[in-house]
Amino acid sequence: MASRSQADSWLLLAFGPVSLLETAEICAATCAGGRGLWYNPAVRAVLVTGFAALLLALPAAAGTSGYSAAWLAQARCVHIKEGPWSANTGNGYFGGMQFAKQTWLRVGGKPDPAFGHPGNPNFPFHASAQEQLYRAWLVWKHDGGTWRSWGAVGTSCS
Repeated sequence: MASRSQADSWLLLAFGPVSLLETAEICAATCAGGRGLWYNPAVRAVLVTGFAALLLALPAAAGTSGYSAAWLAQARCVHIKEGPWSANTGNGYFGGMQFAKQTWLRVGGKPDPAFGHPGNPNFPFHASAQEQLYRAWLVWKHDGGTWRSWGAVGTSCS
């Protein structure tokens, strides 16, 4: 039986050898001198390169919020003046950033039970603070980087 390449040997290992003889050939091909595949310069180069690429990709995968410190400070100011994150005050606006139902839906927010029961404390606005901040950021970007959708409160916090 002809000697197998290391790639063939690994395929056999993955799918199982057919006979004891093939098992011995796999061991001979991959364990030559007891050193194993790691000592093959080509395999080592591929593994090291792959590991380095993973390490370089990790920070990029973590991502950033996209919010500047100034934007977050202004958003906090608006939130403090508008009310709690669960606000359903009956004025037609909801949450800690006081979104109109139409605005919330326009920027991709999900319908909330509070929309059908304005002012009813048994139906608080359920979107998380993180979700509300993200939707506020979308409105802010849509408005050209201004707080005009929040009227006087937005102006006082800019």
